[in-house]
Amino acid sequence: MLELLGDAQVAGWTKEEVLAAMIEVADNTALAMQQNVLLSVETELRKLMKKKDV
Repeated sequence: MLELLGDAQVAGWTKEEVLAAMIEVADNTALAMQQNVLLSVETELRKLMKKKDV
């Protein structure tokens, strides 16, 4: 992370811009992971419901 921060600053980004971008990536990744978990749970519940109906 520190290397990324340093490289971005060398490329002309401010420290604040880099940190804001890192936070945005982390937030988006967390949201995507949460959506994947919800989809997995929903899929498993549907499978269980189908087994119950059979």
